[in-house]
Amino acid sequence: MADTTSSLGPGDRILQELMRQADIPSLRSLAARAGVSRWQVQQLRQGRLDRMRLAVLQQLAVALRCSLPALLAAFSKAEAETGLPPAPDIAQLQQEYERLRAALDRQEVELRQQLQQQALNQLEPWLTYWPTAAKAATERPDFDPKHLLPLVKPVEQLVASWGVTAMGQVGEQLPYDPTWQQLVKGSAQPGNLVRVSHLGYRHGERLLLRAKVAALGI
Repeated sequence: MADTTSSLGPGDRILQELMRQADIPSLRSLAARAGVSRWQVQQLRQGRLDRMRLAVLQQLAVALRCSLPALLAAFSKAEAETGLPPAPDIAQLQQEYERLRAALDRQEVELRQQLQQQALNQLEPWLTYWPTAAKAATERPDFDPKHLLPLVKPVEQLVASWGVTAMGQVGEQLPYDPTWQQLVKGSAQPGNLVRVSHLGYRHGERLLLRAKVAALGI
C-alpha cells in the first residue's frame, strides 16, 4: 500500500490489515473515504483511540467496512503485543454511539417534518381552492379551464424552490439529444429536429425526467 509500508506507530499492522480487507490502498484514500483529516488517520494509526472523538471513529469504521465495536476490539486485542495505550471502554463507547444514533434519527424526523410543513404552507392556496375548481370543471359545461392555471402556481413555485427546472417548452422544436430526451414517436438521429410533447426536468445538474419528443411530421 502506498504510504503504509513504513512503521510510524504501533497500530500500523492492525490498520493495514483493516485497509487491505476494505480495499483501501493508502492512508490518503482512507482519510478521503472517511471524510476525516490525515491527522485523525495518524491518531488511529498510532493507536491513540482514547484521544479521538466518537464521531471520527465511527466515520473511520464505516470507511473500513467494519462496526465501531469491531474497530475498537481490533486495537484492544493487540494491546499486549503492540504496547498500545488502553482503548476506550467498548461498552461505554457503544452506548454513546447508540445515544448519538438515536439523536440523529430524531433530528432526521424533525427535519423531515419541518420540510413537509414548509411545503404545506406553500401549497395552502392549492389545497384550499383546487378541489372546488376541479369539481366546477367536471360539473359545469361552461367552465373555462384557464381558471385552473393560477391554482397550479403554488405547485410550480414549490418545485422551483427545490431546484427543479424544466427543459424546453411544449411544442418547441429542438435538436434530438438522447441524453436528455426520450423519443416516443417516429425516428430521429441525434441532432435531428424533434418536437417536445412533454417537458423534461433537471434537479440541479442531475437529470430528473427526460423530455418526451416526437419526430417532425408525426
